[in-house]
Amino acid sequence: MPPSSQHSPKSQALAGPETDLSPYEVMLASADYFTNPEGAAHPLPPEYPVYYFFYGTLTAPVTIKRILDLAEEPKVRKAQIIGYALGKWGDYPALIDGEQGQVVSGAAYLVESEEQAEKLAYYETNAYKVAPCWIFFTDNGTPAEASGKTFEYAGDPKALLEQRFDRKLWALQMGNRLG
Repeated sequence: MPPSSQHSPKSQALAGPETDLSPYEVMLASADYFTNPEGAAHPLPPEYPVYYFFYGTLTAPVTIKRILDLAEEPKVRKAQIIGYALGKWGDYPALIDGEQGQVVSGAAYLVESEEQAEKLAYYETNAYKVAPCWIFFTDNGTPAEASGKTFEYAGDPKALLEQRFDRKLWALQMGNRLG
């Protein structure tokens, strides 16, 4: 057996006589030995609660209260994300990738459950997709920063900026009605 395939039981199984994998392909397939030595378990963190960063209508606590059917206005925190920009999708702001160091200011809210996340996504429509982000809080509270999620424009950012018809977004919105 080639030396590169002796790293893990997975690579040894891949290199058996029943495969046509090259030693290089076996090495690539067994690369999990860097992050998962001998089957070590790495539990995933719970998905909720998680902060969501908002930059448009959802920065208003009264809007979040209505969408999530909360008994009282939620606590939102002033925050910003870096490396993004805002375009306009009709009357609405749309988050897109920006230049390095570019800042978008808004608010963050701690979403407690998948049900709440689904209600927010329904409100945002399929013109936006959930995307991971790193949130920097600007209210001097704790935590000072956190991993989170945001709603990013799901269409073609170039079409958005050029204010032209966006075929990608149109196809997303039409879904199964296309044929």
